[in-house]
Amino acid sequence: MPLTNTKAEEISAAEPEVVLTPGAGLDEIIPQLGTLAVIAVEFPKFRDGRGFTTARALREHHGYKGDIRAVGHFLPDQFASLIACGFTSFATPPEHAPAQFAAALVKPHQPGQLLRRSLVRALESA
Repeated sequence: MPLTNTKAEEISAAEPEVVLTPGAGLDEIIPQLGTLAVIAVEFPKFRDGRGFTTARALREHHGYKGDIRAVGHFLPDQFASLIACGFTSFATPPEHAPAQFAAALVKPHQPGQLLRRSLVRALESA
């Protein structure tokens, strides 16, 4: 899997010292944040949005300044949202070429079909 930065350029970077799975608590790594250069956040399915929350918590609540890397299954359509949540590097999934992520940066970001369906369902159930 190619490793890219926020501009969808291929890079070489250090291996993550920690890999956080969905739903993993941050309590165990908070004391170590100042010593960790790279934290990977796993996306087992593109529909699993817990990684977005994890990255945002690391940046906004805990002040983590290092590299947060998205790994696993995420889509080019999610690229702008990943960046907005604080991700700085990406192990792009094998089914999507890095060029697809670069293309996602040039088109205006609009909520995808999955997000629209989710919002409609949420509003209907409210």
